[in-house]
Amino acid sequence: MDQQQWQDFLGNQGASWQNGSALFPGGDSADGGQLQLTDLSPLGAISVAGPDSQKFLQGQLTCDLVNLPDEQLTLGSHCNPKGRMISAFYALKIEQSEFILLMPRDLIATALAALKKYAVFFKTELSDVSEQYRWLALCGRDACGAASQLLSLSSSDDSDLLPHQLRIFDHNGQRALAAGLSTHNVVLQVPAEQAADLWQQLASNGATPASYPQWLLQLVEAGTPLVYQSTSEEFIPQMVNLHLLGGVSFKKGCYTGQEVVARMQYLGAAKRRMYRAQIDSGDLPEPGTEIFSGEGKSSVGNIVLASPQSGETALLAVLTKSRVADGESLQLKDGRVLEVLELPYDADVDPLA
Repeated sequence: MDQQQWQDFLGNQGASWQNGSALFPGGDSADGGQLQLTDLSPLGAISVAGPDSQKFLQGQLTCDLVNLPDEQLTLGSHCNPKGRMISAFYALKIEQSEFILLMPRDLIATALAALKKYAVFFKTELSDVSEQYRWLALCGRDACGAASQLLSLSSSDDSDLLPHQLRIFDHNGQRALAAGLSTHNVVLQVPAEQAADLWQQLASNGATPASYPQWLLQLVEAGTPLVYQSTSEEFIPQMVNLHLLGGVSFKKGCYTGQEVVARMQYLGAAKRRMYRAQIDSGDLPEPGTEIFSGEGKSSVGNIVLASPQSGETALLAVLTKSRVADGESLQLKDGRVLEVLELPYDADVDPLA
């Protein structure tokens, strides 16, 4: 089932399509108690497979994959030599010889080309598997528990799927994956030809179809960044709080860009960091959109991620810390003013302490 066939299938389930995202009637209203089913077509994935895969990735990525157990996941990024993130992703470790990097689909080609430059001396194969598989999400107050029940994911000790865990399950004789991004957010990888069957199975068992922007909203509320083609090589990991979310290891040793990332951390030199904020509703700002100070109209940051929320727009933005601390009015070019909100984690904690 190719992308057009998949869009036709979801269209018959009530979806409309906007910029590659499936939207469902009423699918933008949050209900934490309701299990929601979301199509993640705007995401893609890179497969890294072969006996040297872990060794190769350990020398490239900011996250520590050696100490990550099999069937676990972590946030991570791949930087250029100047410490700027070419890509950021969820790194799913199936085993030492097989990994999946989940990220926005528009970044796949750039991320893959950057990684392949360093892979030539390793027994590992990198490939874009965005068309081979489809990604779905189950979201709700206890999505991990619900996914365990609906997909028979319980392990040998009858424990449910937990956040940061992977579970392999069989769907019509083919391998599928469930990954707990958090207690209330589980993503599923399924072979493309089986996606419609899995969708119908979940929808018929109480999962309500929901729009993709609602899934993005959960990332915004959790303070979890995504990097897109428009923001590739724009941010150092600390600018998007990746070091606070388990996506940067300061003990693993060398990787591309490590000297810059480590120096920024040990010297406390980061002048910008990511904040959660909201603005009035209107055109949804694209990732990378500049933010200006109210007085001098100087650029003080950029949008990381944005999603509609109950008549407003919720967003994550990298901002100059001193401008926020001084209480300056920060706004988009169209005049909409940012209201800075609390993140669900302590953005000032020192991960080295």
